[in-house]
Amino acid sequence: MRQSLRNFQVRRNLLESIRKRKLSFFGHICRSKCTLMKDIIQGKLEGKRGRGRPRAAYLDNIKTWTRRNSTEIYTMTERREEWRKLVQKAVRAANASRSDAG
Repeated sequence: MRQSLRNFQVRRNLLESIRKRKLSFFGHICRSKCTLMKDIIQGKLEGKRGRGRPRAAYLDNIKTWTRRNSTEIYTMTERREEWRKLVQKAVRAANASRSDAG
């Protein structure tokens, strides 16, 4: 029992750190001058999509976690302090929702 609880806590911490890193990296890329990386992250590549179920886009995760639309997200990434607060809030919200579920 203790081993499974410990595994659960390790997994939860890992998921939290992944979420925080993805959000932080997204803010960094949006503020950078590199347009190629922005296009890749934002999914603005041309070409045909493969068969099957569409993959979850990077931006879809960001929208879900922050509960904001694209315009609000891009505006907030330009203001670094505001973006940091939003990242912290999104990670805390994930912690709270997991605590309620467990």
